[in-house]
Amino acid sequence: MTEINASDFGNSTKRRLPICFCLDTSGSMQGDPIKQLNMGLQNFLSSIKANDDTRSATDISIITFGSSVDIVLPFGKIAKDKGLPEIQASTSLTPIGEGVLTALELLDARKRGYRELGIKYFQPWIVVITDGAPMGPNAMANYKAAVEACNELERNDKLVVFNIGVGNAVDYDLLKMLSIKRPEPISVASAEFGKLFEFLGSSSSSVVSSGMNDDALYNISTEPEGESVDVDDFFKFLEEE
Repeated sequence: MTEINASDFGNSTKRRLPICFCLDTSGSMQGDPIKQLNMGLQNFLSSIKANDDTRSATDISIITFGSSVDIVLPFGKIAKDKGLPEIQASTSLTPIGEGVLTALELLDARKRGYRELGIKYFQPWIVVITDGAPMGPNAMANYKAAVEACNELERNDKLVVFNIGVGNAVDYDLLKMLSIKRPEPISVASAEFGKLFEFLGSSSSSVVSSGMNDDALYNISTEPEGESVDVDDFFKFLEEE
């Protein structure tokens, strides 16, 4: 069990929103898709850092899955003057399941830290972005385990899943399995990453802002609660000028 370091949680008493990005870095993401993904992430982080209240209430981690599963950004305090390392695309392997399972482990450890330190929190988000299908050793078995874990957490209102496919090579039937609450996965073009991350930034800010006022949308309790963000809201957001 990972030891909890209280200094990683900051001094703020605000209710936290933990978000783990689980990102495909397989070879098919090379070129413009990975470039647009990096730009979107940087803009998302900048929007979070722009407001002190949002920065202290939003917890972010980033995991990539390609030739291996790597923790690019662990949970911790968000420094105003620190950016993200550039994410690179690598091989043809796509270990989505391993990436999602690692993300869930990070979220579980973060929630345990909240509870030990008496910090209230919203339903955690996992944002899975892929342009393919599970590929590699034990890829399907691990993906099935990830699906079961996500579904169980969603069923008990303990996780919000964003299952996002990029381009036409995605196996949307498999991607759909990650969520039992979304009728269909979110489908975007790599050119829409900017809008996608702008939407996620805006949505996360709205969630933490609601908790800073009077918890009108969320009950105060030791367990996370709240509604999933409506996928239709994203497509409306894309159509806005």
